[in-house]
Amino acid sequence: MTPFDRRALITAAAAGLLLPGLARAATSAPWLAYDRRLRAQMARSRGDFDPEFEQDLTDLGDIFRRGRGLRGLAPDPGLTLAARAHAADIARTGLFDHMTREGYGPAARVGLLARDLVGAPGENIAERLNASGPVRPDQIMGQWKTSPGHRANLLAPGFTHVGYGVLRQGREVIAVGAYAEVSARLASPAPLRVSSVDAIAAVLASATPRIDQFSVSEPGAEALVETYLEGPRPPTLPPGAWQIRPHLSTGERRYQVAWGPVFVLG
Repeated sequence: MTPFDRRALITAAAAGLLLPGLARAATSAPWLAYDRRLRAQMARSRGDFDPEFEQDLTDLGDIFRRGRGLRGLAPDPGLTLAARAHAADIARTGLFDHMTREGYGPAARVGLLARDLVGAPGENIAERLNASGPVRPDQIMGQWKTSPGHRANLLAPGFTHVGYGVLRQGREVIAVGAYAEVSARLASPAPLRVSSVDAIAAVLASATPRIDQFSVSEPGAEALVETYLEGPRPPTLPPGAWQIRPHLSTGERRYQVAWGPVFVLG
């Protein structure tokens, strides 16, 4: 997350941090289709998910972290949805990767499915078929421990929450871990489709801690294209897919710009 001074938020266009007037929304139809696909695949694969295996991964991950002086990670239902959704998508497409063929990554899945969460996400993936005997949780965790990028996610000091998705296909196991540094929690899930930015502002106002200021960006993009402070919010944002970028206070007139859910305007 990136620190901002509140005065800079108002005048940031001159510094290139905000891009008002250049706002280009992502096309909404592909995002809505991806959300439908993920949810449909989870529903079809429900009987193939292994909750006990998922819990074992949570426990093994916590043991690994605590052995290195780090706190354990709290389970999160939205992150579990994101993890299960990608496991089912890997099984359907045969593409073992963090990115889908359409270009959707971990932040997209967390932004669509963990709709009460504000924070920065990460993801681990694993696929295994033993020559003999069923795949065990310690084998999946062992793969991640020996892979530098996956190990970094397991031991990231900033992560606070986790959700695992484990899909069994016969003797083969596809496992996904979705991690996040949760910096705020919404009282209710943000709506996916809204008719105005005011609907997003109302949801953010009920967050803990309260969020009165926020920006939006194209989903997954760093550049902020519009910022909303207290008071009236003119309808200047074009229709399409956007990502909420809440401002979290870090002191007097100091804010961090975090990551929130994806929404479709119009």
